[in-house]
Amino acid sequence: MDAKKKKNLIILSSVAGGLLVSLLMLMWIRTLSADFSEFVCRYISRPWVYLIGHITSVLPFSLFEWCVVLIVLGAIALIVLMIIALVHKRGALVLKGLCIVVICVLSVFNAYTLLVGFSYYRPSAPVPVSQTEYTPNEVTEIVRYFADDYSALASKFERDERGNVIPPYTIGELSKKLQEEYKRLGGDYYYSYTPKAKGLVNSWYLTLNNLSGITFVPLGEPTVNKDMPKSDIPQTMAHEMAHAKGVMREGEANFVAYYVLLSSDDDYLRYCGYFACFYALLPAVNANTSIKTDYAEILNGMNPAIFTEEENSYNFWAEKSKQPGFAGFINRVFEKIGNFMNDIFLKSNGADNGNGSYGDKVNDGEISGGEENPDTGEIIYDVTYSSVQKMFFAIWEERLSPRP
Repeated sequence: MDAKKKKNLIILSSVAGGLLVSLLMLMWIRTLSADFSEFVCRYISRPWVYLIGHITSVLPFSLFEWCVVLIVLGAIALIVLMIIALVHKRGALVLKGLCIVVICVLSVFNAYTLLVGFSYYRPSAPVPVSQTEYTPNEVTEIVRYFADDYSALASKFERDERGNVIPPYTIGELSKKLQEEYKRLGGDYYYSYTPKAKGLVNSWYLTLNNLSGITFVPLGEPTVNKDMPKSDIPQTMAHEMAHAKGVMREGEANFVAYYVLLSSDDDYLRYCGYFACFYALLPAVNANTSIKTDYAEILNGMNPAIFTEEENSYNFWAEKSKQPGFAGFINRVFEKIGNFMNDIFLKSNGADNGNGSYGDKVNDGEISGGEENPDTGEIIYDVTYSSVQKMFFAIWEERLSPRP
């Protein structure tokens, strides 16, 4: 290897090393102060999403999806070229190519960490939660109110031959609806622009990996798996839009999405909100006691069409990996790889429970104690309701004093 090639490799290696140090510094700095993370989100990430989101929202296709396709094709071409170079004993060229690839990857990681990584460490997203302490009987009546609304909505829509609701909106129309709904949140926390959400052409790949949607914030583009059960799409779209609005922690993105849907005046959006999280509310009934009479009464009184569609949705995700033979094997392998990679990604961004963080706002309630009532033999518990349950209570309060 001549001196010029050595010098070029040293320069490229130094650039790569500098980018690695920069990445590690950014990952460390974001953990130091929630206030500084908030500053970065407001004055760097927010303007960027506003700019790039307006650009990508004009495109009729997902720029992110086709960038991924081009990267895969480029990687294949690069591997072929490197093999050819090695055959012709041009090792210096291979090393140069590898350095350039590492520089490109680290550059993307640096940009992602600056534009997105700080969002994982900012304060919690402001979602209304009730501060009222309700009696168990009051909680039962609140839950019954929402169960009745859910059941009534389930009767309003046309259904296909399998019992699934036929959506009244296309993906594009649904995106516009949710863009309007997000305007209600207001405040300085959420990014001012809500980018357009899109269905991926290659949704089969998301299904294979057990994914319902992806938002690559540096391109300001929420995307959804258009092949999944239709009543799951609004919640997924609202969740991905929440990421584009600066809410990156998965449990909080779900939390925001639930509120946007459930507090909507649109019947279909509200139905899909219930479809996504009603069973996070239902355990609030009789949570303080070992006797579940009201719980059973509410559950058994719900519209049977709900249970049919929920079972269909569950089977969509469960059955693909239960297929016999090679197809089922491939599904199981991709699911495990996808879950593993997502778990690592979330843990690297501060979620100690990894994939479990999707349920953070559902699982933060607590039932403790367990003393027996000497007169009835009933076990009585102390209950702290979850964030999602308190959100339902807040929506119930809003409906008592509706928006003008």
